[in-house]
Amino acid sequence: MPQDDTPIAEEFLDLRQRLAEWRSTHPRRAPLPEPFWTEATRLAKKHGVYRTSRSLPVDFANLRKRLKGSTTQQAAGPQFLELLPTPAGSGYCVEILRVRGDGALDWNQLLRAWGQPGR
Repeated sequence: MPQDDTPIAEEFLDLRQRLAEWRSTHPRRAPLPEPFWTEATRLAKKHGVYRTSRSLPVDFANLRKRLKGSTTQQAAGPQFLELLPTPAGSGYCVEILRVRGDGALDWNQLLRAWGQPGR
């Protein structure tokens, strides 16, 4: 399998250095402290789990599990739906405002709810 020669992003360098320093003073299989995982999870949200786990290096499966755990806590549906007349006055404009989280919006569920009578 060919070696991955993708350059490491600047954002990884500081954490990678701190991880190397921490690992040099702890036993080989010692669990990483939570601040390292928190920062690695933040980077994985931005750059992806595979690239983050390879660049730091940290355990891919553990990082993926932590990333899934952090996104499920943040995912929330819209709390308020406002219908505004369009500038031309011939229809409606749907504006969805997310206060927190970036979970995927289920458009099919929204359209089904939109089409139900009495709503």
